[in-house]
Amino acid sequence: MAAKKEKSGAGAATWLAIITIVALMATWAVISPEYLLKSLTVEREFSVSLGGQAADQWIYGEMISSSLEQARGMPGSFKDTGTMPTALRNWAHEHIITTWLWASLILYRANMLLLYFFILMPFIAVIAMDGFWVKQISTYRFSSQSPIRHRFGVILSTWTAIGTCIWAVLPVPIPSVVAPLAITSIGFATWTWLANLQKRI
Repeated sequence: MAAKKEKSGAGAATWLAIITIVALMATWAVISPEYLLKSLTVEREFSVSLGGQAADQWIYGEMISSSLEQARGMPGSFKDTGTMPTALRNWAHEHIITTWLWASLILYRANMLLLYFFILMPFIAVIAMDGFWVKQISTYRFSSQSPIRHRFGVILSTWTAIGTCIWAVLPVPIPSVVAPLAITSIGFATWTWLANLQKRI
């Protein structure tokens, strides 16, 4: 029964990944640079409202330093399209810029996640240690750990990671509260997983 559940869970995750990739490719084919630039601007506004101007400046600075490396290869990409028909060449030029802006948005969110990880790292460390000691103390008690709660912690951490990856690549503006919520959720999942590890005699 457990093997069937694990197999069905793996199958669902695989199908979700395939659907996400196909949807992203279809979106990339039709999305415009103007829309992505607007998304990045709104994303920065969300970030300022949550973490303040200083947080946004750090995130944006890290994004720029990485995206400039990618921008250096754009002139060569433009030259490679020189032999294409005019309509196709214009589409290719537009989507070279689209790819760069989308990558910049992903970098912005990745750096935001990194910033909030550093901010919330003491909380994650404390809650993980608490879960570990709850498990250690339980070894001296006549009580059993909950395999259901342990599995819930594993499932929560897995789906939080999947959800965070989807959030990072979506080209629509999303409130920045997702980043600290994801870190907090991972911390809670870690505590649940550690506190309910099965005893070893």
